[in-house]
Amino acid sequence: MIMKIIKIVLITLIIAAIAVVFGFADKEQTNQIFTKENLIINIDYETENRFLDYEDIKDEVSYLKTPGQKFFNTLNTLDLERKIGNNSAIKDAQIYKTIDGKLHIDVKQRKPIARIFSKEESYYMDEFGKLMPLSSKYTSRLVVVNGFINEPYSKRYLLNYSSLEDSVAKKTLLDDIYLLTDYIHNSEFWRAQIEQVFVNKDFEFELIPKVGNHKIVVGGVDNLHTKFNKLLIFYKKALPKTGWNEYAEINLKYKNQIVCTKMNS
Repeated sequence: MIMKIIKIVLITLIIAAIAVVFGFADKEQTNQIFTKENLIINIDYETENRFLDYEDIKDEVSYLKTPGQKFFNTLNTLDLERKIGNNSAIKDAQIYKTIDGKLHIDVKQRKPIARIFSKEESYYMDEFGKLMPLSSKYTSRLVVVNGFINEPYSKRYLLNYSSLEDSVAKKTLLDDIYLLTDYIHNSEFWRAQIEQVFVNKDFEFELIPKVGNHKIVVGGVDNLHTKFNKLLIFYKKALPKTGWNEYAEINLKYKNQIVCTKMNS
């Protein structure tokens, strides 16, 4: 019985001590002025791309532009998350305050998979099919998409492929570009092999490889796995015998066959 009472007393004292600590910390935060020394920023790049740096994120925290005018306990982390999340290079932002008076900002940078050159402008497309503007800080080395593209950035930069209805996605050139470049990006072999995607006047896709002087006619984005599998078999079995510069064109459009055009034929 005595041990039980002692245990209860100890638990009560621990709870009281924790309450005092938190109360003291809250009082300290109430009187604490927010400065850049209280800011901790962590950027998860995921890849070698560096579209963002510490100063970019710090500049989003407008309170730092008026030092001494904001108390730490009045910082609204949800408002900051929304504000920072609007940055076109940021995929996700998590912001929280700690008991020692620090404001932590953890951001994940968006990952581009292709650079698109439309009729009048250039922009990136990320892993979800969402558009990204170019950056003055960094140029990402990606597969280039050009040709007969007249899809302005402003038309759909707020949308991503997964948010579109099937009926819309099937009719949008940018979504076909996403399906093709996403397939290439997700294959280590094709990512290393394909340098350029060209949209011809019939809005069909042609690929320019890094090795060889041929072009690869894909056509539409239907049956991509089958088409690229045919091409891989052709690369492994035919080209080693004929040479990489034997053909001017390798056409994958036709079912169950590959149609090749020889150089100067």
